[in-house]
Amino acid sequence: MRLRIRDRLLWGLEISSGSRAYPAAKLFAWTPVGYSRRKYRDLLHRLIRIGQIQQLIIDGQVQLRLTASGRELLLKNFPVLQLQGKTWDGFWRIVIFDIPESKRKQRDALRRALKKMGFGRLQDSSYISPHELSQPFLDWLQAKGLPGSVIILEAKQKHLGNPKNLAAKVWSLASLAASYRHLIERLTTRFGIKEVKKREDWLKKIHQEYLQIILTEPLLPQELLPADWPAAKCLKFLLGAGVVKG
Repeated sequence: MRLRIRDRLLWGLEISSGSRAYPAAKLFAWTPVGYSRRKYRDLLHRLIRIGQIQQLIIDGQVQLRLTASGRELLLKNFPVLQLQGKTWDGFWRIVIFDIPESKRKQRDALRRALKKMGFGRLQDSSYISPHELSQPFLDWLQAKGLPGSVIILEAKQKHLGNPKNLAAKVWSLASLAASYRHLIERLTTRFGIKEVKKREDWLKKIHQEYLQIILTEPLLPQELLPADWPAAKCLKFLLGAGVVKG
């Protein structure tokens, strides 16, 4: 998925600090390779001016914070972020749909909407999530005229199978964990790049790789994740990767 530069910065602030202040110099690492500091400063000033980012001076250093307006925009475009830190009530939400080929655009739009909310594909026309469906999504179904083509079920997994095993299969958690561990390896073995431009590009590539991973992250409740889930460790190493002054 290609991200707008604005969204990269909002993601960077959300991931790195939430509501806390974050150094402006470090946020530059969330921009793509080749994106200049001048363009970064111009975009930053615009986001500050329209109220999506707040600028603070702390101990003489420029710090940035995601505003309520900025986070609202981020959650609107990436609703899966609302699932962070939620616990599981033991119920699966299953969306089953039967939409004919003549309404293929609506069917594809539904699949995209489900994926944006962290749903995993159970079968071709069945998607599953451990989280409650949001009212905006239910309103969206109504607006698209889909209620008659969509069945929403709430069920507990009993007797046969393990919820963790189901989650691992539906969301390909082994592959996702491998991506996190590969990034951790890069973060712990590639320090010592002395040339400023090379280190700057390396940091940007690392942050780009992290964004690509996190955009596929379903943010499942802890109860459904393996005990050694590496997401938190990866983020810790990423945030400790340093800053290139320029």
